[in-house]
Amino acid sequence: MLTTLKNHTLQTLASANCFATVGMSLFNIILLTYAKGFVQPKLFVSIVSIATVSPYALNVVMGNLADRTTAKAPWLIGSKFAQALVYFGLSLIINQQTVVTFAIVVTLNVIATLLGNYGSSLFNVIIQNRISATDRQQVFGFNQSVGTIMAPVGQSVGVLIIAATHNYALAGVINGCSFLAAAISLLIGYRTIITIVPATTQPSLATIWQLAKGALQRATQLPATSFLVIIMLLNILAMSIDTVLNLYFITAAPKFGLHYATAILITNLIFMTGSVLGGISSHTWLDHFSFRQLTLLTTVTIGAVYLVLLSLPNFLLIMLTLFGSAFCTGKLDPKIIALLTTNVAPNLTGTVLGLVSTTVTIAAPVGSIGLVLGYTLIGAQAAFIIAVCLALAISLWLCLTRALA
Repeated sequence: MLTTLKNHTLQTLASANCFATVGMSLFNIILLTYAKGFVQPKLFVSIVSIATVSPYALNVVMGNLADRTTAKAPWLIGSKFAQALVYFGLSLIINQQTVVTFAIVVTLNVIATLLGNYGSSLFNVIIQNRISATDRQQVFGFNQSVGTIMAPVGQSVGVLIIAATHNYALAGVINGCSFLAAAISLLIGYRTIITIVPATTQPSLATIWQLAKGALQRATQLPATSFLVIIMLLNILAMSIDTVLNLYFITAAPKFGLHYATAILITNLIFMTGSVLGGISSHTWLDHFSFRQLTLLTTVTIGAVYLVLLSLPNFLLIMLTLFGSAFCTGKLDPKIIALLTTNVAPNLTGTVLGLVSTTVTIAAPVGSIGLVLGYTLIGAQAAFIIAVCLALAISLWLCLTRALA
């Protein structure tokens, strides 16, 4: 672990990611608060929610663009400077609370997110080229942990700014400064991230899919379609836990002798701790698992959270299963990226990872919303049963693909 942390490429990229995560999470909170100030707050908040998620559906496009970029490091730095400029420009108009201004602000935020996704694809290729295959999972895990830790910091700063000043423009300036700091961090460590992948003719979309299928199958030992569907369904369950627990503790927290805010705080801390420990730890028992085994264990631990909520509603058990699921998820996500970067040519890394990200991003919010709506409309018990059944279906699918392999 200490040897990995001493890697100068990781230090440069992680420091930049730290500043960028604070900026992005800060402004997402600001934008929601800004939308709530309009005459029809539900409509405007809904627009913001959709606009915040929608750019991730284009990750395959941003990944392909990153693959076509020969000099990765200068363009990564440029993307951070561009994000800073977008938010500095946004700060000049955001305090004019009109519908036209709102549309411009949301559009600029989408552009900034697309730039960030493009930069993330460049980031993955740089790690692929500068970090040995044996260290990549831990490097990706550490970077993921930086994001997990810094996102609440950015959200807290955003809330404090609005509470203290009610000045959205100030938030835009601070956000621009955070991306400027990310760009400067990359400039300072420029020599540690220089990566040049020779330009090659990009294959057609059909050829890319065939290459991606082969890479996915080699990396995961699963049929490509099965892998994408399994990860998509698993992401639905994982992304729903936070919202489901937020709803659950409205009535359950007093039964456990806890204030609602206390229960939510403990839940967030447990999840963050599990996710970070899973991401940064190495040479654990789970690190020897194959992708299939780790995916199965992650599915079981996530299903266990819903099973405890359904049949054994005990706060300690809920926290233990939540910690287990967060720890396993913290292991699984970096492992997927590390395996793919080992099995994909550098000129296709962004496209293939973008394809995976796009597939998951398009379906997961829809499924998560469905599960949360089910909780609200048909009741908590029914939602928990659906979640447990979905976890069982994923587990069975994993076992069947093993049996048929």
